[in-house]
Amino acid sequence: MFGTILLIDDDNATNYLHKYYLEEWNICDRVLTAEDGRIALDLINNTPDVFSGSNDLILLDINMPVMNGFEFLQEYEKMPSEKKANCLFIMLTTELSEGYQQRANQILDINGFVKKPLTQEDLMEQVRLSSKISMA
Repeated sequence: MFGTILLIDDDNATNYLHKYYLEEWNICDRVLTAEDGRIALDLINNTPDVFSGSNDLILLDINMPVMNGFEFLQEYEKMPSEKKANCLFIMLTTELSEGYQQRANQILDINGFVKKPLTQEDLMEQVRLSSKISMA
């Protein structure tokens, strides 16, 4: 069970659908959404308890205007440790090109990839493959 799931995606319809799924699957305490990386960073910086649990998840779209997923991760890395969560980072994508895969392999924070639209099976498989969070 996750504490907070932060869903960062610029498509409002996708956010709505994924938030609905995540709540229906009953795998977290709450789902928060942000339309791009900059809004997500502001949310993290200005909400003291955004990541209050030990099992949190950030679902991060790769292609977004203003600040894309890779840029978000670069800025997140610079944040003070007390603002960061003990969480998984799973990238959301409509397709995973070789260029994205190579770039992602250079970023240690990325724990996996899930194709849109999100399915419970794909998400839980990525969580299972990560040793950072136990879903016991």
